[in-house]
Amino acid sequence: MTRRRILYLFPDRSSEMLRAYEEGEFWVDYRAAAERAGLDFAVIAPDHVSIAGGTAYWRDEPLSPERDIIVYGVRTGPTHAIDLWAGVSLVTSLATLGFWLPIPLETGILLNDKYATLNAFQDSPVPPVPTVRLAADRDVHRLGHSRLVPGDWFPVFAKPLSWSGGQGCVVCPDRETLDAVLGLAAGSRSGVAVQPRLDGVSADIRVVAVEGTIVAMFDRIPRQGSTVANVSRGGGYAIRHEIDSRAHDLVKLASDRLGLSYLCVDLLLADGELWLSEMEADGAVSRLLAPADVVHHVVATRFAAYERRLEEFLAGR
Repeated sequence: MTRRRILYLFPDRSSEMLRAYEEGEFWVDYRAAAERAGLDFAVIAPDHVSIAGGTAYWRDEPLSPERDIIVYGVRTGPTHAIDLWAGVSLVTSLATLGFWLPIPLETGILLNDKYATLNAFQDSPVPPVPTVRLAADRDVHRLGHSRLVPGDWFPVFAKPLSWSGGQGCVVCPDRETLDAVLGLAAGSRSGVAVQPRLDGVSADIRVVAVEGTIVAMFDRIPRQGSTVANVSRGGGYAIRHEIDSRAHDLVKLASDRLGLSYLCVDLLLADGELWLSEMEADGAVSRLLAPADVVHHVVATRFAAYERRLEEFLAGR
């Protein structure tokens, strides 16, 4: 039988520097992890897939719902806006051809919005960080919606609703600074999530789960003077071995509710209390977070779970 294959649908819009970074930090290890799981792996651009006569083609190669697992995480970062519809429309079309999607499109959209994610889990055993969702366009100062942010929240943490990697995160000590940030956000038409800056944050924890069970945990450690702990922004990491039992309950709840075999949950530990910060259906695990053997184990476990889910999908079709 032909080996199954992970096809990572990823826009081909990187700069020369970013492409080298993606290859060196992600794809080389994802290929190795796929091999460890007995799977093939390739990164494909949405623009290189066409459909004719009920068959999808990657370049000149026919794709197969029985073989190919299409991994698409909705991306709306500042460099991906032009590619959003190309990806969304393509995976929608592939689903009509019988391809199974490890990340259901509606789930990818939900988790791509920081406010929507937290609001969908108000019943979480780990409380979500309180959040106000503000739009930002040319009328942002005429609307004056920043007044909806409670005064006792300041200083607040403002971040784009749908970017990633710690991009655009700003600490605002007062309402005037928040208004200035909203003005800048208007230039990119980026909505903004505004949250109280939690006191005494001692850990920014990434919890990685497969089939509702935690398989790895990492403390992300910000560099000196940084307001974010993302390793892509120069932060460090430490492997975590223990966590409050509520995190396990949250992971199981979220995995079941979202129908995901792979999920990353980001938690903040502040003054001894855990807070739910974000979730990602395509959260990255790379050598920025862990040694190569840990990365390969986690990603191989993820990909093997995808293959099992595909088998279940095909059996029930």
